[in-house]
Amino acid sequence: MATYLIGEETITAIAGPQVRMPGLCDYRDNPFTLIPVECAFDLDVRRWQRRGLLIPGTTFLAFWRTYGAGTASDGRSASLKVRVVSADEVGLIYRVRMPGRPRWQEMDQRVRIVRHPCRYGGQRPWLLCPACVRRVAVLYLGGASAFSFSCRRCAKLKYDSQRSGVRLRLMRKAQKLRRQLGGSGSLYKPFPEKPRTMQWKRYERVKEMARKTEEEWASRLS
Repeated sequence: MATYLIGEETITAIAGPQVRMPGLCDYRDNPFTLIPVECAFDLDVRRWQRRGLLIPGTTFLAFWRTYGAGTASDGRSASLKVRVVSADEVGLIYRVRMPGRPRWQEMDQRVRIVRHPCRYGGQRPWLLCPACVRRVAVLYLGGASAFSFSCRRCAKLKYDSQRSGVRLRLMRKAQKLRRQLGGSGSLYKPFPEKPRTMQWKRYERVKEMARKTEEEWASRLS
């Protein structure tokens, strides 16, 4: 799994309960190898809510497209079946295969849903992490558990930027601040002028943040 980059989950079809889907994860490497968040299978309850899928009795498929390290022909498709058991529970039905094992292992994980009232009406759904019962919007497969989904903290997953060195993170932060002001992101060009629609107070705040970040970045070059 660590050798693949995984595309964002997409809901492509409403499926009946008897639909047979391909396996979700065929582990090629050590399943406990820590991977970045961007390369983990994720389930986002906010996407389901926007598509009106959180209706009891509904069953749908979540699809991903995985891309190998080589050409586009290295890609595979993966899917997971989601069954909305009730207003406060969904079932995740999928298959995984461990290294050296010829058979796929069938998984059926139940995840609780809680709803929180919004300020201007309506309710926002959240998933309860099966491991820590923390309220989250996204669950991930991998990391600490090779078989089940959990929150990013329990799965011990980090973003790719967190895995980078301090100097690289400082450079990316400084570039981001410059682009907020309409600049090119180059740290060797003059600092961008204040955009016409931006208030001076905010501009000075962003400029000061950028100055400190660039100074720290430059100090680490030597």
